[in-house]
Amino acid sequence: MHLIELRMLRQFVSVAEHESISRAAETLHISASPLSRTILQLESRVGFALFERVGRSLRLNNAGRELLVNARQLLRSNETLMRDLQRRADGIGGTVVIGHMAGALYNGIIPGTARQVQFAYPSIAFQFEGAEEPQQLEALRRGRLDFAVQTQEVTDPALASRLYSTENYVLLMPKRHPLVMVPEIPLKMLVDAEWVVTPERDGPSLRAKFMTACRRRGFEPRVACVAGDIVSALALVANEFGLCAAQESLVQFAGELIVARPLPLLEMQTEYRIVWRPEAVSPAAQRFLDALPQVPHPTRVRRAAAAKNNQARPVRGRSESARPRASKR
Repeated sequence: MHLIELRMLRQFVSVAEHESISRAAETLHISASPLSRTILQLESRVGFALFERVGRSLRLNNAGRELLVNARQLLRSNETLMRDLQRRADGIGGTVVIGHMAGALYNGIIPGTARQVQFAYPSIAFQFEGAEEPQQLEALRRGRLDFAVQTQEVTDPALASRLYSTENYVLLMPKRHPLVMVPEIPLKMLVDAEWVVTPERDGPSLRAKFMTACRRRGFEPRVACVAGDIVSALALVANEFGLCAAQESLVQFAGELIVARPLPLLEMQTEYRIVWRPEAVSPAAQRFLDALPQVPHPTRVRRAAAAKNNQARPVRGRSESARPRASKR
């Protein structure tokens, strides 16, 4: 069977609605002869007549009425598709897919930015997909994601990245734990404490970050329990299985049975980067990228601060008498 063009369906619908070739031709701004040929060609393609002639009018037969219902539905779907495509092209529609690891949304920056964009452009939709960092990058390269969230520097030259957030870690303790009453927790108490940790995973993970921070301080933490994820760790801490190091944005979910304290001794921090393929950014994705905050890289900030301090620091070892004096006249 030959394919039916949308143009033929539009002309068929017009003739059916006007019940006249001539009136439909006027509406379509074409001549009656080519319109009549189009109807004959359409009937030839479907293999049966669509109209019955009643006096000077054309009336749909049963087959024609059935085609009219389907033709209108198809034309409406096509119009909707074209509008959606146009919105996507104009950057006011489409779906932005963001990959993220567990915990990356807790500080609210990614979902807050997405909501801000959606408020300004209601036709833009967002989809969030949870995955570990290596899997995110693979999905990004395959075009299944618009963005990936990473905690490590990205070395792939085909990918671009931007640091959008840095977050410190805090110490979570059961409300009745003895350390709650200690004003400044010494390192020895952290060494002697029992800890709730998350599972070992391939690539960057909270478990790896925590173990590295402890070993940097010269001790191996006493693991009392392994939680399936960081949210499950909260329940275990609340039930007094041990202490836990967690990102500070997680405190909002801790509940009244958990006490949060700063954890300066372990110096744990996570840097969150948004990663994308520059040649594959849709206009809607660009809206999100433009709205996402950008923070300076901590290393660059420290270098800039050091350079500024060096410039401002007076030169030592030069006596007051060694300074050039103004000449007397």
